[in-house]
Amino acid sequence: MADFYWDLAPFVAICLALIGLVYWWGWRRDRAEEREHVNALAALADSLGGKSVVGRSESRAWSADLLPPMKTATEGFFGWLGTIRQPRFETAVDFQRGEWSVRVSEASVKQHVVTAGATISYEHRIEVATSPLPATRICKRVYPESRRTWLFKNVQVVGPAGEPPLTAERDQQQWLRVVLPEALDREFTVFSTDPATVRRMFTPQVVEWMLDRTGSPGTSAMPFALTFEAGFAYTVEHGRIAPDLLLPQVDAILGLLDRMRAAPAHPPAPV
Repeated sequence: MADFYWDLAPFVAICLALIGLVYWWGWRRDRAEEREHVNALAALADSLGGKSVVGRSESRAWSADLLPPMKTATEGFFGWLGTIRQPRFETAVDFQRGEWSVRVSEASVKQHVVTAGATISYEHRIEVATSPLPATRICKRVYPESRRTWLFKNVQVVGPAGEPPLTAERDQQQWLRVVLPEALDREFTVFSTDPATVRRMFTPQVVEWMLDRTGSPGTSAMPFALTFEAGFAYTVEHGRIAPDLLLPQVDAILGLLDRMRAAPAHPPAPV
């Protein structure tokens, strides 16, 4: 029996070496992809006259205290149970777009997925520093095409806009629906702590501009959800920062802020 195990030892050693080689190759590939991504963001920042930052504290989103990273992926019991590594910000790009200060930060979380094992998920947050605005959330409607009919008035599709942001909850402010022009109400839902003030911001120019950015998703489309609170306008997108798609997303947010007559503000000082 001992001879059998000795005869088996070379085979086991080869198998272990192959497994180690596979893990090493995957680690090497991931490192190369990460360097390529960081270099692409650095090149983007340089082309915009901005800077890229790497590191958990340096790349932290301005609004991180208002909305933790990867909240959707980690909330609830099963999200908590499957989390292997806690969410964290890892890289960011800071730049000026006209008079507007913009930060785009990237976060990740490592979780166990039953069908795929340990996986890393990413999201990125686009933030703009603004003058104080009432806490507000603008969301695209999501419902079957069949609901885009004369029956629409009988259909209540609130979506994520109905969930108040942290500042509204903390200050115990009412979170109320903003009455929009009918054409815009078919496409978006808006809630705010000050619906009367926000309603006045939706001038005919703003309504026409937003309607031009509805329909099929595209690089010039409005983000799915845009939140205003505590001197920031921000949206969270799934996946990593895509340098070739980022500027149209940023410009859509800035275009809306300009038309709503919001004013630029200085970004918060680094901690």
